Amino acid sequence: MGNLDERSLTSISRYMDHRKLQNQHFTALKEKYQVEHNQSAEPDIFLYFILRKAELGIQITEIEFQWLIENRFTKTAGIIDLQQYKTEELQRLEAELLRLRVRYCIPEDAELTIANPISSLLWKVESGGVISASELELLNHDALVDTKKVIQEVLQFSQLKVTYKAAKHLDRLPEEPLFSILKKLDVREQLTDAEADWLLAHDFYETLDIYWQQENERKAEREFSVLKAKYQVEAHPDTSISSPLYTILKKLDAEEALVNRECKWLSKQNLNTLVTLAQHHKDKILFASLKSKYQATQCESSEPTNPLFLILKRLEALNSETSMRNWDSQVIAGDIQWLSDQGLAGTAQILIQTHFRMLKTKYRIFGALAIEPFYEIMLRLERGERLDPKQVVQLIEEGRLSRTGNIAIAHYRLEAIFYEKEYRRTGNRWNLASASSNWRKAGKPEKALQVTETLNWDKVKELDLKAALLVTRGAAFRDLEQLDEAEQCATKAMEYQPESHQPFTLMGALSYDRGNYTQGDDWFEMAVERGATDTDNEIEKIVRMTKQKEKRREVVEYLLNKDPDRYKWAKVYLKPESL
Repeated sequence: MGNLDERSLTSISRYMDHRKLQNQHFTALKEKYQVEHNQSAEPDIFLYFILRKAELGIQITEIEFQWLIENRFTKTAGIIDLQQYKTEELQRLEAELLRLRVRYCIPEDAELTIANPISSLLWKVESGGVISASELELLNHDALVDTKKVIQEVLQFSQLKVTYKAAKHLDRLPEEPLFSILKKLDVREQLTDAEADWLLAHDFYETLDIYWQQENERKAEREFSVLKAKYQVEAHPDTSISSPLYTILKKLDAEEALVNRECKWLSKQNLNTLVTLAQHHKDKILFASLKSKYQATQCESSEPTNPLFLILKRLEALNSETSMRNWDSQVIAGDIQWLSDQGLAGTAQILIQTHFRMLKTKYRIFGALAIEPFYEIMLRLERGERLDPKQVVQLIEEGRLSRTGNIAIAHYRLEAIFYEKEYRRTGNRWNLASASSNWRKAGKPEKALQVTETLNWDKVKELDLKAALLVTRGAAFRDLEQLDEAEQCATKAMEYQPESHQPFTLMGALSYDRGNYTQGDDWFEMAVERGATDTDNEIEKIVRMTKQKEKRREVVEYLLNKDPDRYKWAKVYLKPESL
C-alpha cells in the first residue's frame, strides 16, 4: 500500500475518534441502564439503538421491550420503563387534578395549576391527611365556598368513620345514608329503624354496637331520672350515669348491700337519708345470713330492729380472735336466756359453745376440756364471784386444773380480794395472812407484801399469826428474788413458832436457790420432823421455776446423784427442750 496523503490521514483519524467516542458513549449508557452481561466494548447495534432512544426520551416500542426481556436485560428494561413512566407524569398529574376539580367543586373558570397551593390541599384531603385551620384559610374565596364546604364535610366524614368504626367505607366523599347516620350518632340522636337496618344490611356491626350502647345509655339515663325521683334526690346535680349515685340507687332499689367507699361517698354528699337506707339494707342482708348460719331461721322477722339481730351479731363477734375483750359475759348470759325463752335452743347451744371456747382462750386453756364444770366456773369468775375452794383444790389434785393456770390464778385473785375485804370488815388479822398467801398464788408477790406493809407488828399478840404473816412475806420476797429479806422473815418466824414446819421449808427453798443443796436438805429434813409432807413437791417446784439452764442442770444432777429413784421425775429436766 502506498503512502497516504494528509487528507486521508485526517479522515482516518476522525473516524477513529468517532469510534472511540461511540464506544465510550455505549459504555456509559450500559452503566447507566445497568446492562450486566454484555461485556463487549463494541456496540451491539440494536442494544445501542434502544439505549440511545431511552436516553433521548423517545418512546420504546413493544418490539424493543420484548427483545430486552428475551436477551435477559430485565433490569435495563425496568429502568427504561420507569424512566418513560416519569416522562408521562405531568399528563397524569393534570388528569388527576382535573378529577379533583370536579370532585371538590372547583369552578371551571377558576385558574388552578399543579403548582397552586390549593392543588396541594386537594391532594392532601384526598389522601386523608389532617388539614390545619391555616390551610383551610386558602379556600376563603367567594368562588371556593362550595369547595370549602365539601372539604369540611370530607374531614368530618373521615373523623366520624374512625370514631364510629365505619372506616371500611373507603370512599372519602360523604355519601348518604352513612354520613347522616354517623352525624346522628355523633349528637347521640336516635336512629330510625330503617337506618339501623341499613347498618346491619351493610355489615357495619361495630357501628351498630356503638348505636346500641347509646340506646342502653339513654335507657339508663331515663332509669337514673326515675330513681332520683323515687328516692327524693332530684336536687343532686349529678345526671350522668357514670356518677356513683346511679350505681348506688340501683343497688338500693335491688336491696343490695353497698360497699364502704359507696357509703363514704354518700356521706360526703350529705345524702344522709340514703346512708340510713343503705345501712338498713345491709343489716337485713346480714340478719338473714346470720339466721341461716346460727340455726335461727324459724324467726320470721327480717327487720334489724328485732333483738335477735343484736344477739347474732354478738355471737358472730365472739367467733373472732379478739372479741372476748369486747363483750360482757353477763350480757352473753342474758342472750342465752333470751334465745332459750324464744325456743331457739340450737342457737343458744351454739352461743354457749362459742362462749366456752372464747373463755378457754381467755383463761389460756388449750386442748380438750369438759364443758362441765368448767363453763360454770369461768362464768362465776367472769361475774367476780368466789369459787368453792374445795372444788378448786379437788380439780387441781385430779389434774383437771393447773395450779398455775389462769382459772386458778383468777380464783386466787378473787380469794385475795375477798380476804382483804374481810379484814377491813372484821379486823381479823388472820384474813391478812390468807390475802397475802392468795396474792402470791395469783402471781402478785408485790401485792402480797403490800397487804402487810403497814401492819403494826406490836399489836399482833398471837405468835402463830406473827409466824404465818412472816412466812407469807418471806415467800413473797423469795418470789421477787430478794433472798436476804426472805431469810430474815423465815428466821423471825422460827423464833415466834419454832415447831411450825413452814419457816423451815422456806429456809430449805432459799438454800436451794443459793445453790447450797446439802444445807437445803437439812432444812427440809427439819421441816419434815415438824410435820411437813410436801418437801419433795417444793423441790420439784424449785427445779421447774429455775430460769438459768446451767443452774437447773446442777440441781437436777445433785438430786439424781443423791437418790435416783426418789427423784427420777427430775430426769425430764435433763432433756434439751427442758434446758
